[in-house]
Amino acid sequence: MHPLHALDDESGQILSQVIKIGIIVLVLAFLIVEIGPIIWGRITILNDAEDIATGVAFSYRMTNNSQSAAIDDAGSRMRLMGYSDEEIRESTIEFLPVESQTKETVRVTVVKYANTLITRHVSFLKRFARMAKTSEANIQSSAAPESQ
Repeated sequence: MHPLHALDDESGQILSQVIKIGIIVLVLAFLIVEIGPIIWGRITILNDAEDIATGVAFSYRMTNNSQSAAIDDAGSRMRLMGYSDEEIRESTIEFLPVESQTKETVRVTVVKYANTLITRHVSFLKRFARMAKTSEANIQSSAAPESQ
């Protein structure tokens, strides 16, 4: 038997292995690209909610207890942080206690959507990309917020 005949039944194995590895790499890359923004969004929203709550409390105190000025300032801050108009509309700001004229704390709930290819083009999956974080800040002890 000729030595090269032993390899006849193994032809194409390298190409098939390369194709399998290529497909696995593409699937992993796609998963990283799709899941990465969701993970990063969950990390960044934690700091954003605290920064916005502190900023609203400080603005409320500096504008002689004007809730509308503090809310407008929060919207401006969120735009500077890269939040969309939809995310800003869905976010909430509450001055507590609600019944009292003198407000002591502010509660801010920030909403953010992870920007992924799938959630951008498949509308019913958008709810899975929604993240929300609530943070409170004391109005009287709030310091000036850090510049972005």
